[in-house]
Amino acid sequence: MPGSPVSEAVLGGLNLAQKEAVLATDGPVLILAGAGSGKTKCLTHRLAYIVAEGKAETNEILAITFTNKAAQELAGRIVNILGLSLQDFQRNPNLFTRRYLPWVGTFHSICVRILRAEHEQLGLPKSFTIFDSDDSLTLTRGIIRNLGYDPKQISPNAVRSVISGAKNELLSPEDYSKYVQGYFQQVALEVYRKYQRRLVELSALDFDDLIMATVKLLEQFPEVRAKYHQQFKYVMVDEYQDTNHAQYRLTALLTNPKSQNLCVVGDDYQSIYGWRGANFQNILNFNRDFPASKVYKLEQNYRSTKNIILGAAQVVERIKRRSEKKLWTDNEEGPPISVYEASNAYAEAEFVATEIRGLKGYGHNWNDFAVLYRTNAQSRILEEIFLSQGVPYRLVGALRFYERKEVKDLLSYLRYLANPGDTHSFERAINTPPRGIGPKTLEKGGEKVDKFKDDMEQIRTQAASLTPVEILEKVLAFSRYKSFVDDGTPEGEGRVENVEELVNLASEFESLDEFMEHVTLISDVDNYDARADAVTLMSMHASKGLEFTVVFLAGCEEGLFPHMRALEEEAEMDEERRLCYVAMTRARKRLYLTLARQRVIHGGLTNTIPSRFIREIDQNLLDMI
Repeated sequence: MPGSPVSEAVLGGLNLAQKEAVLATDGPVLILAGAGSGKTKCLTHRLAYIVAEGKAETNEILAITFTNKAAQELAGRIVNILGLSLQDFQRNPNLFTRRYLPWVGTFHSICVRILRAEHEQLGLPKSFTIFDSDDSLTLTRGIIRNLGYDPKQISPNAVRSVISGAKNELLSPEDYSKYVQGYFQQVALEVYRKYQRRLVELSALDFDDLIMATVKLLEQFPEVRAKYHQQFKYVMVDEYQDTNHAQYRLTALLTNPKSQNLCVVGDDYQSIYGWRGANFQNILNFNRDFPASKVYKLEQNYRSTKNIILGAAQVVERIKRRSEKKLWTDNEEGPPISVYEASNAYAEAEFVATEIRGLKGYGHNWNDFAVLYRTNAQSRILEEIFLSQGVPYRLVGALRFYERKEVKDLLSYLRYLANPGDTHSFERAINTPPRGIGPKTLEKGGEKVDKFKDDMEQIRTQAASLTPVEILEKVLAFSRYKSFVDDGTPEGEGRVENVEELVNLASEFESLDEFMEHVTLISDVDNYDARADAVTLMSMHASKGLEFTVVFLAGCEEGLFPHMRALEEEAEMDEERRLCYVAMTRARKRLYLTLARQRVIHGGLTNTIPSRFIREIDQNLLDMI
């Protein structure tokens, strides 16, 4: 039981469920924390309580988060609770955290620290190099070329994704070879082998190796494992539902098997990263892995109104494989969830902008509002309408539509077709996708340059009798640009969606000059200030962990949200449901679900069906505007 005045202070302000979870310091503990239930508060107070009670020093507690931002937030709160120097922390948070909370960090940062200390066991120099994502991609691309493959045919991004996926499952090239099927995977295996050999030659590890190598170290050297069992009296892991197999295995290896002082915090309802290897089963199987575990449920939501909580629960409760918990709140009932069906995507964006402007008159700031969408390509129309109505906005987690590389690439083709004297656009277009034309060849000219000019001249001649969308389709066919950007990764899928959205936009104009004039004017961002008070536009995935007073979920239509690829796959649909739950519970006071009766898809106007998620919410909770 709590004893010291510091302990009493640590427990102050906690509700009963939070307090019980904080006091359960020994043995395996699972904290199932619903959206807005004070998860971070519970985690920080638990760590502070362990220190205040003298159960462990700060350097004897391992606390793992998923992002550096979360680690900094965790450290800042602990500093505040324990009465350490907040001024020193704010002056240099990284230095302060390393000094006073050395084992609070991300999976990767913890692994780097362990590997630097134990480098000799694995034959690594202490100063081994860490390859970031760009380094890894560059190396992968070089190996593909060296093996005699064309990077335009064998996508470096796709191969890199395969290698990363194998490492997240702790599969070496030899292990992975047992699962290889088909030509592409055979090539990926060949690249994986060369890639790993090259990393060894360079005394380098990539991000995935950091965890894989640490797992190998702890598995192969019992004395090293015992050292860290002694070092870490307590282990805590945040967002446990987002762990992949490698992170799951690492957590088990770092936990002392005698004391089993492992506390994991998370919410399977908010597991939305399956596409990058996260396995929500890890949190559901915690009781199986640790039969003596105690389970605490944080079910009181402090963020949202009763109506929002009830609506979100009705969507997620249709998932069969999930934990049992019931979110509730003492907050007001609040207004019903508003549903607005617009005639088309422009009318939908007009409604959102107009509604925001109207609500702002009731004392809100622009940054009280967020518009969330399933795919980043949806931002284009919202951006245009917001600009036309003078609604300031900031785009989070993505470039503004007209700043995205694939959009700029294709616009360079159209600008060159419209103006043969535009050398800037010509120089961008001629090597996108790459055609082996370097600066010297470009300057001197030659067969490749002449052929590109001739091909473009043919399209320019035809363009006089074509619509903008037909011209763009010809450019796409000529350049094979979709194949170039569609590398089989989620990022590649996003790039294709942006290309499709540009095609949709082109279909709205009758002449190329009109289309290019529109694009040039609408993409003028001289007056954009990211630091200003502004409405937030972001994907639903990027919104996790955030909250806003008023939230709009745009594009609530079958095939868009839930996404098309989830319509025939139960596991994918379950993930879409969890994503809907996450998105809905970002709202504090008001929630809007908007959709378009018709939407331009692949350049053609298509009738839509309202999202099943709207139909699954009790009609008494909805206000059909």
